[in-house]
Amino acid sequence: MKQSAFLFVLILFASCSPLFAQKAKTITEIINQETEQIETYDTSGFGEYQVAIRFPYASARVLNKADYDSIQAFSKISVEYIYTKYTHSQPHQKELDRDRFEALQRIAPDLFTNPRINWDILVQTSATTAEDARGLFHGFVITYQPPVTEARKMRIKSNLDNIVDCAKKRPPEGSPEFPGGRDSMNLWLKQNIKFPVKELKTKGMTRTALVEFEIDVATGLPALVRTTKGVSPAHNDHIKTMVSKMPEWSEGISEVQFSMLLTFTYTEDGRQVIDVSPLRGYDPEKCRGIQSDSLVGSVMDRHKEWEKMLVVEDVTGSMMPYIADLLLWNALKGNLEKTQHFVFFNDGDKKDDDDKVIGSTGGLYHTKPQSVDKLEDKMIEAVVGGDGGDSPENDIEAILEGIKACPECKEVVLIADNSATPRDLELVEKIGRPVRVILCGVRSNINPAHLYIAWKTKGSVHTIKQDITSLTDLQEGQTLKVMGQTFKIVKGQLVETTRF
Repeated sequence: MKQSAFLFVLILFASCSPLFAQKAKTITEIINQETEQIETYDTSGFGEYQVAIRFPYASARVLNKADYDSIQAFSKISVEYIYTKYTHSQPHQKELDRDRFEALQRIAPDLFTNPRINWDILVQTSATTAEDARGLFHGFVITYQPPVTEARKMRIKSNLDNIVDCAKKRPPEGSPEFPGGRDSMNLWLKQNIKFPVKELKTKGMTRTALVEFEIDVATGLPALVRTTKGVSPAHNDHIKTMVSKMPEWSEGISEVQFSMLLTFTYTEDGRQVIDVSPLRGYDPEKCRGIQSDSLVGSVMDRHKEWEKMLVVEDVTGSMMPYIADLLLWNALKGNLEKTQHFVFFNDGDKKDDDDKVIGSTGGLYHTKPQSVDKLEDKMIEAVVGGDGGDSPENDIEAILEGIKACPECKEVVLIADNSATPRDLELVEKIGRPVRVILCGVRSNINPAHLYIAWKTKGSVHTIKQDITSLTDLQEGQTLKVMGQTFKIVKGQLVETTRF
């Protein structure tokens, strides 16, 4: 093996970098990469910022050439190639693949000169006949960075608001209300629910009951009342009876599921105290699918030892789901106090690509919020302040500015886009402390640039399932295998050797 070939793939880095070079993948390299098998590609899942280039089954004739023109001006993030594994009528799949890629190259040559685009090949396996195969999607799905508009700003806020409202179970707008409001409801409960004197006899004891119910919109009265936890089955039955006897609530939307906590305390000075938590409520239909086991939440929950964090997050392009992940983790888990400082970066606001200078690109938004609402406001400000632009981002600049603003922060956590290589890797040695990289959008291959950041700073890389913590021990000549890729330390640099 020639040394020049061995060193061909180094860190995936922005073009014209003085440290690293990267070439776009050739059609042959893309076709020969590992595929992912799926039963059927779900065309209903096309995103707002995606364009599909379609082909007939077993054909390389493009059906919608003009559609690519509509996204020509925007930066491209990834391309998926989808075909069907049914070869009785099409035995020469590789030849067909190449013909289709060459057809795409003729209408979208920029895709094949951009080394930062992530390519995936998905093979549909559900077809058992040629007729089945003809009914499936065949072609390319291109994801691109969206433009920023006021309408998009409002959609972003609406989407994030919905996540926070569902996570915190804020009663949705138009919910039924207790007569006089929530203060009146709390007073009514304290006056009508008896203190469990038989169960709480020791001073200093506290017990909490969770009460859940709905409001029957026909009668305005509580229905389906449930009580769990509490001090005893008998006292829980008493709570259910009294909640069911609440006065008629105002008219409102149906099927809102309400909940509250009733806390009973026999204080050290002998007082019997009943506290009522804020009323919570959510619409199951509106909140369907919103979960707490997100990428960011999963990694954060695995590493509860991370405290006094500096959290630095990319808020460009396809990162919106992960922005929501971070917001949801803080809202649902109550972990806001674990972070000392946040920095959101969008690679220079609306600055022209030619004006972006390494180390001073800008587009950095700092906050030390006291509430999730304030955190959300700063996220939206950072997202809307950006304007897409080129794919490389200013990750290292954002980290360095975050450290400058919060020198007392203990853990540096970078939430990064796997498909976007930092433009400023040459600054990484200035960081001087470990960086925990939470890597978003990993589908098949990890971007070596983020491994490089972790290796150089003696940090770590984290995906939804894996913690890569062995980077700090790598020495000259040693190798590391990650998700089918092999890397080796060669002359003090991290080199990808998978292909050689």
